[in-house]
Amino acid sequence: MKIAFLAAEMAPYAHVGGLGDVSRWLPAALARGGDEVAAFLPHYDVLQGAPDITRVADGIPVTGLGTVGLSTLGPVGDGRATIYLIDAPEMFGRGAVYPMDGDDHIRYAWFTAGCVAACAALDWVPDVFHANDFHTAMLPLHAVAAGMPWASVPTILTIHNLAFQGHFPLKDLPRMGLEGRQVLVVPTETGTGNALATGILAADLVTTVSPTYAREILTPEQGMGLDGVLIEREADLVGILNGIGDEWNPAADLWIPYLYDRESIDTKWRNRDALREELGLAAEPVPVLGVVSRLTDQKGFELFEESVVPLIESRRAQLAVVGTGAEEFEDLFTALAEQHPEWVGYRKAFDIGLGHLIEAGSDFFLMPSRFEPCGLNQMYSMAYGTIPVVRRTGGLNDTVVPWDWEARTGTGFSFDDYDAASFTASLEEALTVFADRKAWRALVHNAMAGDWSWAPRAAEYRAAYGRAISERAIRSV
Repeated sequence: MKIAFLAAEMAPYAHVGGLGDVSRWLPAALARGGDEVAAFLPHYDVLQGAPDITRVADGIPVTGLGTVGLSTLGPVGDGRATIYLIDAPEMFGRGAVYPMDGDDHIRYAWFTAGCVAACAALDWVPDVFHANDFHTAMLPLHAVAAGMPWASVPTILTIHNLAFQGHFPLKDLPRMGLEGRQVLVVPTETGTGNALATGILAADLVTTVSPTYAREILTPEQGMGLDGVLIEREADLVGILNGIGDEWNPAADLWIPYLYDRESIDTKWRNRDALREELGLAAEPVPVLGVVSRLTDQKGFELFEESVVPLIESRRAQLAVVGTGAEEFEDLFTALAEQHPEWVGYRKAFDIGLGHLIEAGSDFFLMPSRFEPCGLNQMYSMAYGTIPVVRRTGGLNDTVVPWDWEARTGTGFSFDDYDAASFTASLEEALTVFADRKAWRALVHNAMAGDWSWAPRAAEYRAAYGRAISERAIRSV
């Protein structure tokens, strides 16, 4: 199968969030399964760690816009996935992946339409387009604007986070290469266009990044105002859980000092010593609670004051945090580290190496999320024998199995209600299990037994592509 995969991010070259991770791993997994994949990424001027970039073409005409260039980073996976860069310096030479200039709708229209034009320049017609999030959600409109054969290629749209929908002024449609297409655009109550809603209705199939999230977004509580639109597409809405990449393996992790696996978990505790040394934490017989995250309201940090801080103040646990985000949460962790320097370590940074060390060296990983489309860190954590404490929502519900004292089954701790009392109760249960060394070892052993690889997820996407192709063919008859 020939797949054109479009995303605004791809780790490690342009990595801001989970979209970047998925865009790195899924195309490679599809290629390893035998598919021919072209993965498209904007040619940002801030690409990180990119190998030699090879120019493929200049002056490619883009319907309704102008021209773009095309470059490549070369093959990934088993050589059947190629990363292509859409060159539009005025759009992507802004010194940041997301420069907050207020014209993302125009920037990503150039990217999306440019990908269709690049396929034409390569004389390569995919069997399916795979768009991701609001940035490329309006791909079906751009494909129709480009004419045949592009208009006949089915599109799958994956929603990684419904909170980001891409509102834009309808008057800018000509600047987006979509003049005369207003009738196809879903408007908001304020009269702007909604890129994600438009894509949801226009795509042949819509996927989300976990089965639970696919159900949750059909409700007013989690639908972010689009539950009505999503209900219209409920029959064509599929939840496919994310996986994690090969680099998240404690037996081969280049970022941690002591390698270990499920049969040598005692070595894990040496990474805890290394983590404490890295962050200046005291060597105390208490568990380390880990956090690696964007510091946003979504992640539940407002619950820490009542649930986690008392554990620090009573010297029952230590806290290791790395991440940046909302000032109020940065200030919270900064203050805690200053007030309890041997009990709280905080680094305000996007630090990949420290993120790996926290996953390997912590005893528990905290994710009391308000909502969580999929979540990756709980899967990293279980792979590393670090026990997640999570709210039962989205992908957290699909991946973390609650500990059962009697059966000695389960991989972590979870709670339902989004409040400090529920989070505290889960933390208390977690600390009780930690104090029982036999139960603790059984829990860690359980957590490390899971398979979070991308191969089975790629198979699910392949089935979704096949469904979209078949349904488009039926409608065309």
